[in-house]
Amino acid sequence: MSDWIGRIKSNENEGLRDIYRLYRSECVSWIQKDFGCSLDEALDVFQMSVVILYDNIVQEKLTTLTVHIKTYIMGIARNKALELIRAKKRTIGSEPLDMIANYLSEDLTSDEEFDLIKAASISLDRLGDPCKTVLMLYYYEEKNMDEITQILSYKNADTTKNQKYKCLKRLQTIYFDHINKSMSS
Repeated sequence: MSDWIGRIKSNENEGLRDIYRLYRSECVSWIQKDFGCSLDEALDVFQMSVVILYDNIVQEKLTTLTVHIKTYIMGIARNKALELIRAKKRTIGSEPLDMIANYLSEDLTSDEEFDLIKAASISLDRLGDPCKTVLMLYYYEEKNMDEITQILSYKNADTTKNQKYKCLKRLQTIYFDHINKSMSS
């Protein structure tokens, strides 16, 4: 078994590039086949899995691999794919941007729906740039990762996906903090 943790710590770009080269195609195909995800969803799940692997190494939550790196990444991918499936099944998505789009396409009839939209809008405003721009380009203008990479002059599409993932997580945190504060006051 190769020392992936050491490789990533000593040269993260090379280590992560090797992981992408070796496991991306197989993992993405597996996610599509076993979880019924689209190609974009499967790519996002794989990207999130690699980001989580990287974060776990950097934060020293992962110091020793007891399984092959592919098994570790696919385990994370499995959990993320299951989360995605659960999120799709909910009538109100956990992502504030999806929720805004869903509600704006319908007539608002209750104060509660208005409050949720207001909270999502406030959260998006608090997010700030570049995150707000990345998410707006992706969700509202329906730009793909290559287009966003070019517009924002990022290094490559993988960097853009990583940024989108981090921004979405940050937006979710802001949103749920706002909702929790509103409910407690």
